[in-house]
Amino acid sequence: MRKGGEPKAFELLRSKLEVPPPRPGLVERTGVLRRLSHARNHRFVSVVAPPGYGKTTALAQWAARDGRQFAWVSLDRHDNDPVVLLRYIAEALNADGTVEAAVFKALSGPDDSVRTSGLPRLGEALASRPEPLVLVLDDVHELENYGCLDALVALLPHVPRGSQLVLSGRTEVRLGLPKLRASGELLEVGPAALALDDAEAHALLAAVGVELTEAEAEKLNEHVEGWAAGLYLAALSLGGGTSSLATFGGDDRFVTDYLRSEELAGVEPAELDFLLRTSILDRMCASLCDAVLERDDSSKRLERLEHDNLFVVPLDHRRREFRYHHLFKEMLQAELARREPELPGTLNRRAASWCEANGQPDIAIEYSAAAGDTDTLARLVTAWAFPYYRSGRVTTLERWLAMFDDPALLEQHPAVAVFGVWVHALRGRPDDAERWALTVETSSSESPMPDGSPSDAWAATVRALLCRGGVEQMQIDAELAVSRLSTASPWRPASLLLDGVAVLFSGDLEQAEVILDQAAEAAVAGGAVWVGVVACSERALLALERGALVEAEAELARAGAFVDDGSPAEYVVTAILLAVTARVAVAKGEGARARQALVSAQRLRPTLTRALSWFAVQAQLELAKAHLAVSDARGAATLLKEADGILRRRPKLGTLVAEAEDLRARISGANQSSGWPSTLTAAELRLLPLLTTHLTFREIGERLFVSRNTVKTQAISAYRKLDASSRSEAIERAIELGLVDASPAVDFTRTG
Repeated sequence: MRKGGEPKAFELLRSKLEVPPPRPGLVERTGVLRRLSHARNHRFVSVVAPPGYGKTTALAQWAARDGRQFAWVSLDRHDNDPVVLLRYIAEALNADGTVEAAVFKALSGPDDSVRTSGLPRLGEALASRPEPLVLVLDDVHELENYGCLDALVALLPHVPRGSQLVLSGRTEVRLGLPKLRASGELLEVGPAALALDDAEAHALLAAVGVELTEAEAEKLNEHVEGWAAGLYLAALSLGGGTSSLATFGGDDRFVTDYLRSEELAGVEPAELDFLLRTSILDRMCASLCDAVLERDDSSKRLERLEHDNLFVVPLDHRRREFRYHHLFKEMLQAELARREPELPGTLNRRAASWCEANGQPDIAIEYSAAAGDTDTLARLVTAWAFPYYRSGRVTTLERWLAMFDDPALLEQHPAVAVFGVWVHALRGRPDDAERWALTVETSSSESPMPDGSPSDAWAATVRALLCRGGVEQMQIDAELAVSRLSTASPWRPASLLLDGVAVLFSGDLEQAEVILDQAAEAAVAGGAVWVGVVACSERALLALERGALVEAEAELARAGAFVDDGSPAEYVVTAILLAVTARVAVAKGEGARARQALVSAQRLRPTLTRALSWFAVQAQLELAKAHLAVSDARGAATLLKEADGILRRRPKLGTLVAEAEDLRARISGANQSSGWPSTLTAAELRLLPLLTTHLTFREIGERLFVSRNTVKTQAISAYRKLDASSRSEAIERAIELGLVDASPAVDFTRTG
């Protein structure tokens, strides 16, 4: 990534995809390797144990001796984004070049589009592999985001026979493993299986230079209960001569005692400083360590530490990147906080500066947050919000914004609040959008915005976007934004679009068409996908209304080009594109194409809320018109009902009010019979994809923030509308209708 430029669709750390390299001083884990090697009939392997039990080492040794291809992903806290997680998995699977480019393109959107498009393609790529492989997700406990967990749940059925998915971490992830356990497809490897036997313990002690008899090694191993990290620390202490076999304890306390003992005090001061101060880093390379410590000998120190200390883990075969063993890192951080509590903030700020200068803005943001440096954090978030959203890393952006979710912080940083309003509105969250908008309005900050524009220009853009005061006020706000924003402002395309929409809904069609064309041109120049899609779709509708079908098709193609050439990050706005597609298809007599577009639009309906009232109502009305045109009056009535719900909250939406009344009259006189389940509610549509997983109703409720009983009620209603009597029948029917995607490896008789 070039400094100051937009990121590529995804920036990979290649070392995260490498099987950890072998190193001297590690004994072969014969027992656990035998167990893993004899378990090929299990499609899933769960390796769960506390830090220091050698999970990664055992799996790496298995990879070295197993004849199958191993695809490896070393996870960390930065991977709590479905787009990030799935892209790493795709890259790991593509080590042999068998994953098609279309899969990576489909994985470039936010979690909504990734779930409906990218994830099925990735699952198919996994299910159709020509040769068996083992996919290892190491440190899977780092995944806390529900979107990531749901994505893994959806991938489980795609693991083909002969291949294996390995989930390794400190705790068991909630992926429906009890069902896999009951089916006999899960091999579980826990602390007991990973514990060193006496022979392995003796070999480890000998490898690190501690000469004990077999009996003495057995006694020490009994003290530490086969815990590899504990045995290694014991070896260090015994080798230093400050402890004896008789006095060395076997509980966890000796770990902390060791770090604060004379052993640590005996370490050379420069080396001790290096250990403690670099413990704030997730991943280390020489230049980063030099920057953080303000020295120039980190390369030699890392090399020596990696040779002498088994708690320094190489991350690539060239041994240029390292990390501390998780246990060791945590102990060092605790000791640093005890000795120099004010220093971590300074070290994290230096790390952030280095990462920003070296094209790693996401990691720079994390270090700035750790340092408590909110000014730098705000500057970085506002600089990278648009690029990361457009590259599909929406969940990452939302995590950044969550760091500011406090009225006092947002008042100090109104630019961040504006981005928060925009994200929440496009994601269909009206309450959050309104809450963040309030902080924009009440902020006392008079500093120019990051683009050099006055703060009132950004505030006006927010007001126009939300359209809380109706179409007339929307036009006033949009015109103010257009006049006050700098020509280079990233918000200028949006302000032009909002101005054009306000003029359109005020009834001035000719002037609206001119402004919308300007918005489309600005969208091309600024890379504003959502602006381009909406502006061109609006122009297509205007052409369609005056009977200019060829012109409407041209504008429709122009709108589609924004989605084809960019990422589908602004997923909700494709609702209007699909509505126009259906209406143009109807005008051309292409009923099948119209129905296909309407089925695709069904998935978007849950995101059409009052957060973007003007957009949601128009999309719902245009979709309803298309449903009516293909003789689906019941579907049209359902959409009109959803639009009416928003109009009751936002009644001043200009010409849309009259359109709703006209549509109501047309629906009341139409035949209400329907041959397809377009009466599914937005809540039921949101539920359908989760029904295809192994999640229970309770677990689905946790994802949707509703009770188990609510999920059950919605599911039963969906079954009825799909003419199904069970969860498996409903899934099959939904797949037939295109409402969810099929899983090549799913067994519906075992779902639910």
